[in-house]
Amino acid sequence: MEQSTQPTTTAAPPGPPPLDAIRASYQRARALADRIVGLGQVIPTSVETYRYLGADHFAVRIHFGTGLEAGRGLLTAAAHIDAQPTRDDERAHARWGGVVWIEAQTTADGVQVVARALLNTTDADQLLPRSDTPPSPQAPAAAEPTPPTPAASTDPAGVVVPAITPVVPLATAHTPETGA
Repeated sequence: MEQSTQPTTTAAPPGPPPLDAIRASYQRARALADRIVGLGQVIPTSVETYRYLGADHFAVRIHFGTGLEAGRGLLTAAAHIDAQPTRDDERAHARWGGVVWIEAQTTADGVQVVARALLNTTDADQLLPRSDTPPSPQAPAAAEPTPPTPAASTDPAGVVVPAITPVVPLATAHTPETGA
């Protein structure tokens, strides 16, 4: 039986990024989050430093909560990181309770940052007027009440179905009393 005398070489598969690089990215993201929180007068409800599976860098999400003060905190944070705040009026409809997300997204010091706050339409209009309507110096006229939205919808994504399946705790699901 003959054996091969030539060495076999196989290319090593690309591995994960070096731990030092990941740790440095985490520390950079944490430091940026701490700096943003430290510069403002409003403390956020949560600050998240995260990295997606397989990514080699960390990012930061800052949630300022709800209300006018939360919105002010978001605007202050946006100013510190040179981000342009935007508003999402998609849920401003009465069906969703008239809420508006305001958000600031940017990359600062090599770290992706997203900051958010949830406001009612009145507070959102005060802090960040809609881009499609010019600000009015006089008080707005009272809006006509809108009729309720019908429960039926032709759009499958618009259908809201209440949960009708009873929830049974796992501890009692397989006991002799239940017969399961």
